[in-house]
Amino acid sequence: MSTSFLKLIEEFDSMFGRDSFPNYNLNGKLKNGYKVLGLNDNFPSTNIFEDEWTYKYEIITPGISKENITIEINGETLTFKGEHKLEKTEQGDYVSVEYHYNKIHRTFVIPTNVVGEEIYAKTENGITTIYLPKEKPVKTKSYSRKVSID
Repeated sequence: MSTSFLKLIEEFDSMFGRDSFPNYNLNGKLKNGYKVLGLNDNFPSTNIFEDEWTYKYEIITPGISKENITIEINGETLTFKGEHKLEKTEQGDYVSVEYHYNKIHRTFVIPTNVVGEEIYAKTENGITTIYLPKEKPVKTKSYSRKVSID
């Protein structure tokens, strides 16, 4: 970062009484030796599949148990949240801590042809899969005839 930009950040922080980058010293190094999540670490990677009957959203959730995952539907949006905390141990101390807390969040617009009441999810091997069943296709009768022209 340029020196003038760092000075601007310092002035901004002193004016508003806050720390814009609480985990970093202004020289860009981490404070307290903790690894800080990157900008996209709280925005989980997602694969979206579609077949004739279902949309399937596979969200990467390593280390997050299903008890710490919430999926909410509100109108046309589906919101996914997950949280991982480092549990304290009763015996000994950690020699090194590279992760201690992770919170993820993602919001999706639900396709218009989804049956909201039938949405369900499963989590396995660090991937949470949300299934969004589609409305049943309307079958039309197939027939043939000549159409008269007036």
